[in-house]
Amino acid sequence: MASIKQVEDTIFNKEGFRVKLTALDGKKSVALPPYDYEYMASNKWKLTDWRMVRMARYIPFLKSMDIFRGDGTKTTTDLRLGNLRDTYFAEFCEDDMRSLEEGRISRD
Repeated sequence: MASIKQVEDTIFNKEGFRVKLTALDGKKSVALPPYDYEYMASNKWKLTDWRMVRMARYIPFLKSMDIFRGDGTKTTTDLRLGNLRDTYFAEFCEDDMRSLEEGRISRD
């Protein structure tokens, strides 16, 4: 079994986006099944697809599940996972892209 924090961290490491899971009873020390997918879900999936397939086993334990964009705001639309992941790239790799555009990074 895994803690809420462990599941949240594993989702970020495997899927590339942050989630906040809130237990049904409000406790932070709920035992959850581990998030044991070997690879990230397809970029073509929408958030509802991901929730229905990958998070179905967690629903009985959760009061809510919030999903966040790269800038830390909660998602309010049914994004494709690729578009959601791009918000993290834009937030954390903006300097790399600017350097590439300015010619400071070699394109070898």
